Amino acid sequence: MKKLLLILVIASAFISCTQKAPVEEPVVPQPSKSQIVYENIMSRRSIRAYKQQPVPKAQLDTIVQCAINAPSAMNAQSWQVRVIQSPELMAKIHAVNPDFYYGAPSLIVIAKEKNNGISPADCGFLTQNILLMAEAMDLGTVVLGNMGGIPNNPKAADIMATLDLPDTHEVIFAVAIGYKNETPGARPRDTGKIKFIN
Repeated sequence: MKKLLLILVIASAFISCTQKAPVEEPVVPQPSKSQIVYENIMSRRSIRAYKQQPVPKAQLDTIVQCAINAPSAMNAQSWQVRVIQSPELMAKIHAVNPDFYYGAPSLIVIAKEKNNGISPADCGFLTQNILLMAEAMDLGTVVLGNMGGIPNNPKAADIMATLDLPDTHEVIFAVAIGYKNETPGARPRDTGKIKFIN
């Protein structure tokens, strides 16, 4: 019995000696919130070439949730938002204005309140959230002024009817959105328009 115990003690000591010490994983520094936001803003570009791969609805849902969490005057949320994913409706828009949305698979239409002077600013804040969240998902976007004249085009009456905007609102922007098929560089910015007043 003593011999058996001695063998077990020696065996366990041998096993513990031959076991490798756990390897510590290297600590990878995580970027700060400010770094993430800065890089996201500085890397965003207006994209005018898109892959035909559709954007998953879950991603569009997240983008729209970020959009409507933008600030608005008196929290009036004076916008209306329509997300177009229908290939049929996109084809109708293309037929009216072929160059309007650069072949993106989706459009987000933003409408302002007609009789609210601050509504364009509200819609601008909302649109910027769309652009930045899309960039964070590596999706491309480009802002399109007033849907390329489609709201006032008699040939597009059925398109506007499908958007079902209330009479109180009119389109101010649309955002083409999809997977990028180009990587344009940054254009210069005029820092001379900035003045610090101390």
